[in-house]
Amino acid sequence: MIFSWNGKNEARRIAKIPSTGTLIPCKEKSKNWDTTENLYIEGDNLEVLKLLQKSYHNKVKMIYIDPPYNTGKDFVYKDNFKDNIKNYMEKTGQFDCEGNKLSTNSESNGRYHSDWLSMMYPRLKLARNLLKDDGVIFISIDDNEMKNLKKVCDEIFGEENFITMFIRKGSGGRQDSKYYAIIHEYILCYSKHLDNFISGKEIKEGESYPFFDEEKKLCYKTQLLKKWGENSRREDRPNLFYAIIDPDGEDFFPMLDEDNEGCWRWGKERMFNAIKNNDVEFKKRNNKWVAYEKIYEPTKDNPKTKLYTTIVDNISNSSGASLLKELLDGKFFDYPKPVELIKLICLLSNLSKTDIALDFFSGSATTAHAVMQLNAEDGGNRKHIMVQLPELTDEKSEANKAGYKNICEIGKARIDKAGNKILKDNKDKEGIENLDIGFKVFKLKRSE
Repeated sequence: MIFSWNGKNEARRIAKIPSTGTLIPCKEKSKNWDTTENLYIEGDNLEVLKLLQKSYHNKVKMIYIDPPYNTGKDFVYKDNFKDNIKNYMEKTGQFDCEGNKLSTNSESNGRYHSDWLSMMYPRLKLARNLLKDDGVIFISIDDNEMKNLKKVCDEIFGEENFITMFIRKGSGGRQDSKYYAIIHEYILCYSKHLDNFISGKEIKEGESYPFFDEEKKLCYKTQLLKKWGENSRREDRPNLFYAIIDPDGEDFFPMLDEDNEGCWRWGKERMFNAIKNNDVEFKKRNNKWVAYEKIYEPTKDNPKTKLYTTIVDNISNSSGASLLKELLDGKFFDYPKPVELIKLICLLSNLSKTDIALDFFSGSATTAHAVMQLNAEDGGNRKHIMVQLPELTDEKSEANKAGYKNICEIGKARIDKAGNKILKDNKDKEGIENLDIGFKVFKLKRSE
């Protein structure tokens, strides 16, 4: 059944409308402008995503977003681009044209879920275009819109590209829940093309590698290349049913048995590259060829690994709040995500040392902080792109009193101070002076 809501057609139309904006460089607000490859963009993320299409199409490895959960306490972007902050605030439902504060997207609104879906749809549609073919997106969400988000993502990314739903356990519980204290939220994970995605793995010990590759001088173990278990039939994954050549020079198909066709675990490109590199082994079983992947014993530079689990239960929310409070010398942002959580997501996504990470609901810029921290730990040169609407801070808030007039000011200050702290904490580490802790600031303006 096709998932629909009141306003979907308009949301699809909005995704296709060319942007009327342009990105204006702000060198005076930037850090290390001449050398940095990181970006911090202030503006409506819908328009920014449109403007990123040309330069970053098919170039981003990992996207993480923590969008509004639509709990009635946050606002939903209303998409009608204007260039100045006053109009941003009016269109996002914070202030009217006379400067009076407006209400949030409350549950009494008859289009409560529809408005949220119409906000998310075009942004996710445009975000998919930015992902590399082996790219992946992670989206934090809670129970309120989890089912709707899953349906939208199934349509945009393809149900077949759904990887998993992580459950992130918290502590204490949300005590305003009507029946039970909620102590968890979700992180949905989708790939752009599942056949190309290779997930990250964590270190483990004690594996056995009983075979030896004379050419590579490496021990290895083997694993079936034919898919088994769930979704292993040809009709489940028809694009993974194709022929390779066996040692007898014959076409060799993945068969579940003599009468039932199966599928390979890999797509064609990965399979043929592995065969070319002698990373596929054929063995005779009951007088029939069987194809195996050769999994090599990790070297000193490539540690032993195991699969991550889908339960994230050892990263506290409080660590994100306490770290940000320490960096900025004050509590200026509610509920920032922990750096360790985003670092984990970078590892889950298999974000290589030269890849790009994007966060277009960047908030306090935890994603930028996590990318810099990961680079410091392994000598990487990953790049980050942060996008944030310059949402005004409340005039009575501690952030506003400290001089942070909008969320972007908090995010930029956080990246600046976090980068300096990372350099200081790692001053004795070889090569740390090459760490990119800068960012180029751009502001979204209407094209003349």
